[in-house]
Amino acid sequence: MIGHNSLGGSQSSTPLSALASFVTYVKALEALDKHHFPDEYATHSDRIKELEPFLRAHGILDVMEIRNPEVAALIGI
Repeated sequence: MIGHNSLGGSQSSTPLSALASFVTYVKALEALDKHHFPDEYATHSDRIKELEPFLRAHGILDVMEIRNPEVAALIGI
């Protein structure tokens, strides 16, 4: 389900809201220690992967540089 936001928001329906959700989940993922918070890390990773097709379909990933190698691997870049 694209754009499901367990951080308190609703489903993403626009490229802007999908991008905002993506950035929110990436920042949250970067702040987590995956060894101490494996469930939260997995949840954020899943949300990032769910947003990838929407971001790709709207060309956002064509113009955005993903600098975190873990995030790049999650979305297949």
